[in-house]
Order: sequence, then C-alpha cells, then structure tokens
Amino acid sequence: MMTHPTLRTLLQLSLLLLPLAARAAPDPSWLHEEWKPQSRELRLHERPAASELEVRVTRTLLSVVQLMDGQVDLEHTTLKGAGERIRMTQQGGNLLLLDVVGDLKPGERLPLSVAYRDGKRLELTLVRGELRTDLRLRVYQRPPPTKEEEEAALAESLAGLAVEYEDHELSRGQMTCSPEEPQEAPRVGPDGVRESRFRCEPVPHECGVKLPSWLHRRESPGRLTINGREGGGGVVGMMGNSIAYQMPLQTVVVISVFNMDPERRWRPGEYALRREATGEAVRLRAVKVEVPEEGVDFGAVGLMGFVIDTPRSGSERFVLEVLEKDGGPRRIRVEGMTFEEPVQDTQAR
Repeated sequence: MMTHPTLRTLLQLSLLLLPLAARAAPDPSWLHEEWKPQSRELRLHERPAASELEVRVTRTLLSVVQLMDGQVDLEHTTLKGAGERIRMTQQGGNLLLLDVVGDLKPGERLPLSVAYRDGKRLELTLVRGELRTDLRLRVYQRPPPTKEEEEAALAESLAGLAVEYEDHELSRGQMTCSPEEPQEAPRVGPDGVRESRFRCEPVPHECGVKLPSWLHRRESPGRLTINGREGGGGVVGMMGNSIAYQMPLQTVVVISVFNMDPERRWRPGEYALRREATGEAVRLRAVKVEVPEEGVDFGAVGLMGFVIDTPRSGSERFVLEVLEKDGGPRRIRVEGMTFEEPVQDTQAR
C-alpha cells in the first residue's frame, strides 16, 4: 500500500500542537518574571554561527527539535553528559522531544548529535536556558520551499491520496485461490485425468480507509474511450475506467487500465489535458503513475492520477489523453469532461 508522507506529516503536526503546548507551559511560581519562551529557526544552508547551534533548555519544560526536511534516526542520535536529566523520544518521524527533568549547571554544555535517517548528522549543544528557553527549534538543511514548490508538493500528495483510495476500491471483491491439500484418494475426472481442486477466499480488505470530508469521489467526469471504443475491450486488448476525486480548488482524474493483451505489456507515454472547444492545453498540477517500470502485464491493473485546477465553469468541457509509450497503438481519451461543484453531503464509500 502506498504512503503519502506530506499529508500524514501535516496531520501529525496539527495533532501535536495542543499536547506540546500544554506540556511546555511554564509554572510561573518558580520561573523568573522576565523568562521568555522562544520558537526559532535554524537554517543550516546559511552557515549559522556557533551560538545559533546552542539549544537553551530549562528544567520541567519540553524542548522540540523539528527537522523540516528530514527524518530523525533516534537509535543513532546521541546526547553526552546528560545522564537521567534529559530524556529523548521521537514523534511524528521528524520530531525529537527533549524532556528536561533536571537542571543543567551554569556554563555546562552537552553535545547533542542528531542523526538523520539518510545518514547526515546535526551537531547541536544543549545549554542552560537562564531567562530564555528554546521550546521549538525548526531545522532546515535546504532553503524553505517556495509557494510554488509547496503547491506542487500538496498536489502530488492529493494525487497519491486519490490513487491509493482508488486502488483500495478496486481491491474490493478480489479472490485468492490456492490448491487444496492432497487427498488420500486422488480425485479423477471422467477422462481418467486427475483434477486439480482449488479453495478460493476473499482477499483481506482494510475497512478503515476513508476519504477526508473535503474530497468527494464521483463517477467518471467524461466518456472514456480506448482507440475510439468506449471502455475499450478485447479488440484493443485493454479495458479502462475513469473516476474523479474532487474538491472546490482541485480535482484528480484517476484512470484505471486493465491489460487484456497476453502478447505485450502497456506503459503510459505522453499525456495532455485540453479544452474540448479550442484544443488549448491546460496545466496539469501533478501526475501520479502507479504502473511498474516494465509496464502493466497481462491480467494486471495500472492506475494514473492527474491533478488539475477545478474549472470555475461547471459546463466547460475538457479532454484528457494518454498515449502508449514507444509509439504503441493504444490511445486512451476521457472526452467531454465537466466538473460541477462537489455535492457537500456525498459520503465516501
């Protein structure tokens, strides 16, 4: 099953804010009245000064090191000289939690070497907080993404979510068959040939996969044809279907293809979205292709997700076309696509 770290991380961070804020809330009865909690950024690509690599910690407060473009490898992360005064835990993949349960001495410096899962390391130093405490330190190895890069990443995550859910839907009703255990007396058919007997059972199906309330699954937004034949068929050696996953700002058109040609695999080549009336090309925000590198084998299914900005007009018609790689003859088209406003009470299956 595919995973989608961008959306999952956003969800985890949103859920984490409340408990972290509650855990890090200071007790004014013992903190100095001029004590100041801080949340700051550390941009490694700007070659920060040594003082910026110091993390100020205070007893009974939780300090968080958040890797903005990496994952924490807690097993290989080390903190020297802390003893039992600081407990390290990991949460959400990219969060290192420093639970400070004891005091650091004035001038004491504790080397903290944070390991990334990709093998890189971040060298920090824990020092006594005095009147300031770093409750959260956001660490960037690379420059923060631009608005365009963030939009592209979110579109890719949306495509991945829709393709994963469609894969989940297609798995409903699948069966797995295996030979029965050998019988004491072999079963022989009327022609004297031993028969093979199989036991078939439904493929285990996850029940908890649900779409978020803001994403609506609807039937095909247009007419899918393969080489001009609606839905394809044996003549063209392929069957296909299309589904839309729609929200007010963006829509994912998911195409599923079933290869019926035992002689050759199918691989997607060029693709384009156009306005049906003028042939003008329309920008695709992201494309997600779940097809093996060697292509869709005979009897297998491939999935493709195409993210577009949901048109303002619900009546304008569009055409999505996917050609076969290396000049293959099979051409998929979803014609006459329209995108009405999503129905708010639509329930995900």
